Amino acid sequence: MNKSKTVVKQAGILALAGIIVRIIGVLYRSPLTRMIGDLGNGYYSTAYNVYAMILLLSSYSIPTAISKLISEKIALEEYGNARKIFKCALIYISIIGSVVAIITFIAAPFALSAKGAAMTLQVLCPTIFFSGLVGVMRGYFQAHNTTKYTSISQIVEQLLNAIVSVGAAYLFIKGLGANSSHVAKASLGSAGSALGTGAGVLIALIYLVYKYFKDHGDFEESKNVNKNERIATTKEIFKSILTIVTPIIIATCVYNLVTIIDMSLYYMIMNFRGLGHDAATSLYGVYAGKYTVLMNVPVALASAMSTASIPAISSSYALDNLKDVRANIENSISVAMLVIIPCAVGLAVLSYPIMGVLFPQKATLSLAATTLTIGSCATIFYGLSTISNGILQAISHPNIPLKNAAVALVTHLIILAALLLLIPSANLHEFSLYSLAIGSALYALQMCITNQRALVKLVHFKYKWKRIFILPLIAAVIMGVVAYGSYTVLFMFTHRVLIPLVAAIGLAIIVYFVVILYLYKDHPDTIYNIPYMDKIASRFYKK
Repeated sequence: MNKSKTVVKQAGILALAGIIVRIIGVLYRSPLTRMIGDLGNGYYSTAYNVYAMILLLSSYSIPTAISKLISEKIALEEYGNARKIFKCALIYISIIGSVVAIITFIAAPFALSAKGAAMTLQVLCPTIFFSGLVGVMRGYFQAHNTTKYTSISQIVEQLLNAIVSVGAAYLFIKGLGANSSHVAKASLGSAGSALGTGAGVLIALIYLVYKYFKDHGDFEESKNVNKNERIATTKEIFKSILTIVTPIIIATCVYNLVTIIDMSLYYMIMNFRGLGHDAATSLYGVYAGKYTVLMNVPVALASAMSTASIPAISSSYALDNLKDVRANIENSISVAMLVIIPCAVGLAVLSYPIMGVLFPQKATLSLAATTLTIGSCATIFYGLSTISNGILQAISHPNIPLKNAAVALVTHLIILAALLLLIPSANLHEFSLYSLAIGSALYALQMCITNQRALVKLVHFKYKWKRIFILPLIAAVIMGVVAYGSYTVLFMFTHRVLIPLVAAIGLAIIVYFVVILYLYKDHPDTIYNIPYMDKIASRFYKK
């Protein structure tokens, strides 16, 4: 199997796991939202955004950095240094994770004014430490071009997260909050759901440590020794880790800073516009707990593709093989767009029944569905920008996405503030969420454009627009018409939502891939590079 195809296969495994994880996340958020309500969702989303930002600063970039460093050393046959990097990374993240977790626990009541959100953040604090260790383990396995362990750990993590989140929220509300107010129950339910996040990360860590002790002897740097290799000192290794991790952390932080800044700006402007805190929190719960959760499902593929591509691209770049670098970039983006573009169209045309099945709160159903339709294009932009960020980090240019994200963030804030301030008072509730969705999509679009300019300059990579974007979009539009039409007809006959929705999605998938196979008859290599699709394609094209 060629290198590009191997990357796609590993990304496919990771993407499948990521999509399963997102689906589990969507499914358990549905009963959880019924228990804790939009207010509880607002508390959880507020705390989780802060927690996510802390992870970005402390450990989020560790898998990327460790994967890049170890894969480069293995490509250069520096096996001793590869082993030492792994050990030093564990020490580094243990110190950083424990210190950050303690500081966050103490600072939570002062950082978040809402008691419910502060308590939720404190429950999440131990997870900061465990997440760092999980990141090192995943980065180690990914450096060896295997995403199997990462994928399984993600699924196990999310399953336990779902079970404990729903169970703990129920026990907290029915037990501790039996005679409490609506606000107190929402607060307790939010804290219970946060307990599930920690339980999930802990079980993932246990699984990865077990697999390391069981299987790491089969990996290349454990079996080989280079007698001519100069082993770097511990100080040099830590310096290398910091040199790689720091710019990636800052770049990733700025790129994702948009979420927490959007939240802060939203609350500030809504308060200025006279909307009560609880009302604003409930509305933000609709945006973050429904729209964002669904939008992130297809973006999982882009994250997987970025993660799986880093070792291969880093190795090829270290060996100055730009041809392989460009081939891996093209395959990564092509496969991602083949999946993300139809997902975006599907979310847009079937937003109402999807929201109706998963989040059937009548008061906000129409608002959530319309927000999803308006913001569905953001999945494409976030998918593409996520992959291009990872590629730039893999070729040792993390400062470029940092600069691009900073510029895009400033422009984004100006646009979002203007949108939120100019909304007519009569439409403040619904238009505020539409503004958040539009602003987020424009931010990711700016990142796509500026990152692409950098790739042209650094590795001479240019998009093949027809193959990567236009053909999938044509197939997705045809699919969307079929999906919307079939759902509408079936709903008219059955007056049900679930069965027509499932049937429409199934028919849409079949139509999309048939159209794709036809449209790519002049570009069969794109299809052949997708594991398992090559067999179907070979039969189809022979006909």
